[in-house]
Amino acid sequence: MRKLFFALLLAIPTFAAKLTVAVSLQPYANVVKEIGGDDVDVVTLLPPGADPHTFEPKPASLKEFTKATAYFSDGSGMDAAWLPRFKGVNKDIQVVSLSNGIDWMEEDVHHHHEAEEHHHHDAEDDDDELDPHLWTSPLQLKTIALNVCEALATLDVHNADQYRTRSTKLIQRLSNLDSELRVSVEKLPKQARTFIVFHPSYGYFARDYGMTQLTVEVNGKEPKPRDLFNLAKTGKENNVHIVFVQPQFSKRAAATIAKELDAVILDTDPLAFDYEKNIRTLLNAIQENIKK
Repeated sequence: MRKLFFALLLAIPTFAAKLTVAVSLQPYANVVKEIGGDDVDVVTLLPPGADPHTFEPKPASLKEFTKATAYFSDGSGMDAAWLPRFKGVNKDIQVVSLSNGIDWMEEDVHHHHEAEEHHHHDAEDDDDELDPHLWTSPLQLKTIALNVCEALATLDVHNADQYRTRSTKLIQRLSNLDSELRVSVEKLPKQARTFIVFHPSYGYFARDYGMTQLTVEVNGKEPKPRDLFNLAKTGKENNVHIVFVQPQFSKRAAATIAKELDAVILDTDPLAFDYEKNIRTLLNAIQENIKK
């Protein structure tokens, strides 16, 4: 009877508490979910369509952070502003870096489309911040995936092999996307490798794949009439026929530029959960709107 009791006891499955981690943005949530699979729960701070530059976490959002063992931080200025709030509700939360090994660039927030005219830079203009939009380049995203994998494997040793297997598959897919983008850009005429977007979200994509990003926004603010004039001039010089708008920002200034350039206006969401689909959509739109 005693042997039967122990046999039944051993047959009962034991469930370890599932690992819960927190991230700031939807693209990061996608990476963590893909590598973590069913072994990890992900808490995401920013809801779809929200602007991270103005977002204020609500008490309900912060309450979710009490469940997390770790917060996966990209090391950006926005994260630095949010972290004290997270630690205020979860003092034991571990902060894990997503950006180890990242090839950082400064955020392109200045008058880079001001033609030849002289522009005075205030002291505060020279205080450049690192560009936080790492995930818009598959090349940088592979580094992030490696960091996510190693963090999960350290936090949850029991499932480390599963994390590494899933990570390998994801990194291979990102490598394929990287190759696909390089081939696609190489086929573009040089005069078609410049695009306009409201907010400078695609700096890493532009840098890593030989594109040029022009932005409507100036120093994080709506452009003035002179800014729009200069951007329209630069757009014409670079044969730009497409202006991308983002759900997080006003479309008014972009519409003005599009009219000046006789350009089409198309939606893009750099903060979309499906970052692969978004970057393909962006490049496909550029390919489909080439004009001689």
